[in-house]
Amino acid sequence: MTYSATDAGAFAENLIRARRKGGIPAPLPEHVPGSAEDAYRVQDAVLASLGPAVGWKVGAGSPTSEPSCAPVLTGGIMELSAAPVRVPAPIGIEVELAVRFARGFVASSAAPTADAVYAAIGSVHVAMELCASRLAVGAKAPPFVSLADNGMNFGFVIGPRVDLDIRSWGNVHGKTQAARAIVDDKVVVETTGGHTHQDLFKLLVWQVGHVVTRRGGLPAGAVIATGSWTGLHWTTAPVKVAGEFPGIGRMELDLSPHP
Repeated sequence: MTYSATDAGAFAENLIRARRKGGIPAPLPEHVPGSAEDAYRVQDAVLASLGPAVGWKVGAGSPTSEPSCAPVLTGGIMELSAAPVRVPAPIGIEVELAVRFARGFVASSAAPTADAVYAAIGSVHVAMELCASRLAVGAKAPPFVSLADNGMNFGFVIGPRVDLDIRSWGNVHGKTQAARAIVDDKVVVETTGGHTHQDLFKLLVWQVGHVVTRRGGLPAGAVIATGSWTGLHWTTAPVKVAGEFPGIGRMELDLSPHP
């Protein structure tokens, strides 16, 4: 069945209402996205109402599969501080590396070269994605439905800058790098080579090309989060969480429940 503009608009309105009402779950409409392209149409409709995008999340199921992505909306990029981050319950955490771009890219029919993407990178950071579904079915939603809900993104907390040349580091260390998700001082997930794509720079090049040729460009200062190394771990605030890449860097923060 064709996923029409009317279908995408109806789903987007459900998600917009859920965001504006403080996270009251949205029901699934009769027709839901059946492909990444369908999900992007829903994302774009939400973005047109609640944007602009201040960043993007990108990932891929394997080194050879087509990546997928979602915008991070205004307010969704949070700098690490001593103040707790208020979150809904439950909240999912993923440990990632994120890139902040010192220079932006205007919309164009031609994707930037890998050299241009590399030259525009300002810094690399340890980061933690906070995930929460805006749907009544929660994390049990089918993959393209969750993608339409911006990959369940609640926000990213950007941790310390790290000394990492993400282009040369690439797929060599992607197979051997350890990563840990820590909850209340207990390691709950520990992986080696846990990133499903492993070559983060290739993901960055794909993501910048995607937003430049299809989603309106990338502003200077935007953050691109390059995918989870620890999978999604659910917890409930109040709680202290941390993400760690041994040999690279670590971040920790307190989460508090919404009042």
